[in-house]
Amino acid sequence: MSAPATQSALDWGNVSQWFAAFVMFLVALVALFKEEIVKRWRRPILDLSLHVAPPDCYKTELRDLRPGPGDDVQIRGIDKWHVANCYYFRLWVDNHGKTRAERVQVFATKLHRLGADGKFVEDKHFLPLNLCWSHMGKHCDLGRIMDPEKRADFADIEGFANEKCLFELAVEFPSATRSHLLQPGVYRLELKIAAGNVAPIDKTVELTVTDKWFDEEEVMFRDGIGLRLVA
Repeated sequence: MSAPATQSALDWGNVSQWFAAFVMFLVALVALFKEEIVKRWRRPILDLSLHVAPPDCYKTELRDLRPGPGDDVQIRGIDKWHVANCYYFRLWVDNHGKTRAERVQVFATKLHRLGADGKFVEDKHFLPLNLCWSHMGKHCDLGRIMDPEKRADFADIEGFANEKCLFELAVEFPSATRSHLLQPGVYRLELKIAAGNVAPIDKTVELTVTDKWFDEEEVMFRDGIGLRLVA
């Protein structure tokens, strides 16, 4: 009559041994991958936002001593400044994770332009490049639109109509092909936001560049340029 009780005790003993072995396995697993587990739990989580209003986008004034055609740098001993109104457009990069993101970069990978058939076609001449960081906070410069009448004083834009606006992408190293200069049209710019300690994320910005310039900031952001995140 004691055999069943003995058998039951043996069964529970086996369960206890298996449970202890399982616990030891988990302890060993955690010890082995602790650093990786903590890293994943505390990893940076990058995000990007865009608002067509200050402080992301704003109007400012550019000043440059570089002479224009036929100009002398100094006239009667007084420095000659070139002055132009300009709109800057910036992206806000944020980190919602539990640790600092290292060596963050925003990379413009592809540019698509809307065709007459209503479809976006990739610009094969576009040169992928990093965008520049602003001097303020976590803002990344997307680009600028300069007063067309003053643009020739600041950049070589031969071949582009002086009366039309251009959107100049704020790339680190402007291409000799000038693929960073966007003429009036509708574009989709693919961006990749990456850091040294987090997987990259992809975002797409749609830009509607018109040929219109407005001195009033509110009117320019409503009728002169369209910017939105589409993905």
